[in-house]
Amino acid sequence: METISKNGRTAIVFRVGHGLVGKMPRDMQEGLPGREEFGAEIDNAFVVERKLLSRLGIHPRIVPYYGPCTLEGIKDGLLLGEANCGDLQSYIDKHNAKIDDALRKKWSLQVAQAVAYTHETGVIHSNLGTTNVLVHQTGQNLDLLLANFGGSRCVELNLDGGLLPDNPFSDPCLTDYESPKVDVFSLGVVIYVIMTGHYPFYNGPAPQNAERFVYGERVRMLFEQGHFPNLSDVPFGGIIAGCCCARRFETAKEVVAALEAEMGQ
Repeated sequence: METISKNGRTAIVFRVGHGLVGKMPRDMQEGLPGREEFGAEIDNAFVVERKLLSRLGIHPRIVPYYGPCTLEGIKDGLLLGEANCGDLQSYIDKHNAKIDDALRKKWSLQVAQAVAYTHETGVIHSNLGTTNVLVHQTGQNLDLLLANFGGSRCVELNLDGGLLPDNPFSDPCLTDYESPKVDVFSLGVVIYVIMTGHYPFYNGPAPQNAERFVYGERVRMLFEQGHFPNLSDVPFGGIIAGCCCARRFETAKEVVAALEAEMGQ
């Protein structure tokens, strides 16, 4: 990932990975196996991201989008607002012991509000996870922004970025990938991570490299068997269960309402 500042704004260009917000220059693709297919996927992700960010417009919980940009050494990119504290998972891994319950609850509501807004505009994020939520600090306030719509879907616009959530944010029992429930299960897991500071069935910082794949297979099997961590002592445990176990929530708007009710808002 490259982050390039220009006129007080920040262009974030992902060259390889999920949720692409820029295209990899063609000269970097030369010689790669399957580069034509890979290039087509990147092109599609760029188009999807640009069109969906334009559709979403301005919202306090969505990463600000200022339009396409062309910078030296990069043929195409998207000019986005800065998120100065990185992604949510990295922030939790580094600062978990210092995050109080009030902030965790605020974050849970903020990410639910972001997903609810995308659903209201007809967009399914399809790749929701703690690395696609960004942390931004303004003064003493730490707030969350939903980002990375290159893999998202919008039936009305006939756009499909072709991504699904990574484990542990993916519901192995779901078959309708155009349903908001794709995001609702993921949202429940994101709230679980926010409130506990760790992945389901995993202690400590998020697994990396080969360990991530081993963990992913294990947690997927546990989810398929109907297992989920004990939620009796987890704040918002009933809401998390409604997303991931009972699956009683159809959209993120219902999750927002449940969170607001529990928070007395």
